[in-house]
Amino acid sequence: MTDGAGWGDLHTHSFCSDGADAPEEVVRRAADCGASLLALTDHDTLDGLARARTAAAAAGLDFLEGIELSARLGRREIHVTGLGIDPAHPDLRALAARLHAGRLERSRRMVELLAREGIPLDLPESGAAAPSARMHLAVRLHALGVTRTVQEGFDRFLKPGRPAWVPKTLCSLGEALDAVHAAGGVGLVAHPGLTPDLHAALPELLRHPFDGIEAWHVSHSPARVGELLALAAERGLLVAGGSDCHGTIKGEPPALGKVRVPLEMLRPLRERLGR
Repeated sequence: MTDGAGWGDLHTHSFCSDGADAPEEVVRRAADCGASLLALTDHDTLDGLARARTAAAAAGLDFLEGIELSARLGRREIHVTGLGIDPAHPDLRALAARLHAGRLERSRRMVELLAREGIPLDLPESGAAAPSARMHLAVRLHALGVTRTVQEGFDRFLKPGRPAWVPKTLCSLGEALDAVHAAGGVGLVAHPGLTPDLHAALPELLRHPFDGIEAWHVSHSPARVGELLALAAERGLLVAGGSDCHGTIKGEPPALGKVRVPLEMLRPLRERLGR
């Protein structure tokens, strides 16, 4: 276990979900930034973890396997960050496979709706290159010159009420937490300060068996981080977090290195995991 004055980033994404970079590139960026600890937490897939672990070992970087699961509580979408998971556990693998299949089907239906709008994207429906996230479609729209920016693809076509919107497949919050716990991991509320609505729902969320919360996130102000740390201390919850880096997929500088979680603050989480 690396300790001391170093820092970690426990929320990152690769092109196995909706990021721009290969898992190895995510590791390289983290190492170049001076991180001591990294977790890859792709949306609803375990596919990049073995590659990231191999690259982290070669770079001398401590690594935690992770995942960000798409769940629901009532009508609200909630993301659960699972850390320290066993990616070979059958319960977690089955849930991730179901959610990932739902993502592929959702993308296929969105591509059909865009074609009805006169915008053929010509993307594969299966295999590693098949789109599994709205981000892939937004990037393609931008590459074809349909939109001026990647974000415009979301705003014009891929948000609720827009021509190509299709709801996401979600599991229940209980299913997500049960699968993470069965796989030996800890489940955290992902980026609870991302939106005012999500932050307002935090007391309700914490009635469920979460192990902790992500206090640090690129969207969290220092005041929000302090507030979440105080809440975690009051309730005896673990804390973690990270940059939520997706690489340069939106044409912006990668966020890795912008959120540096002190290793000392991650000690309780790592002790819980035996890492």
